[in-house]
Amino acid sequence: MRTKRALACLAAFLAATAFYGYASAIIASRSFRILVSEQTTLGNTSPKTGGPYSLLGSTGQLGFGSISGGRYKVNWGIVNSWPPPQATVSTAHVYPNPCSVRDGCNGVTFTRLTLTAVIQIYTISGEKVRTIQKYSNIDSIGWDLRNEAGEQVASGLYLYFVKGEGSTKKGKIIVTR
Repeated sequence: MRTKRALACLAAFLAATAFYGYASAIIASRSFRILVSEQTTLGNTSPKTGGPYSLLGSTGQLGFGSISGGRYKVNWGIVNSWPPPQATVSTAHVYPNPCSVRDGCNGVTFTRLTLTAVIQIYTISGEKVRTIQKYSNIDSIGWDLRNEAGEQVASGLYLYFVKGEGSTKKGKIIVTR
């Protein structure tokens, strides 16, 4: 069993080593070499779309280098993978819904949004509670259950209207305290 595993690891290592020297997408210096097999997007504050996901990172730039004749940026900080913005808000929704503050819910998340979106939240009597604007390359944004004045909203039923990239969606949120 160990011999088979060792032989499989050795074969994989030799195959990778053979490919490693001929790969065109390598980041290298005197002390390291990194094979880059796929790079759909790089993390920074500019909106990036496309591919199965978006990457976000901070903007503390460390340096430049080349990958197959292109340019890349190395950024400080944590890089997160998150679903990209959607083409329309037709599948937008909010969770958790209902939101029970008593059970630990301190906010809700609007998800499946477009690159830019405006969410307007109203009471059932039509009073505007909050407007949330989203300008980011992830598909979600949160609401902290506060109104425009920064006060916590009361228990009740709230209506939301999402506008994004020429499409709209409406729904309901229940908040209990």
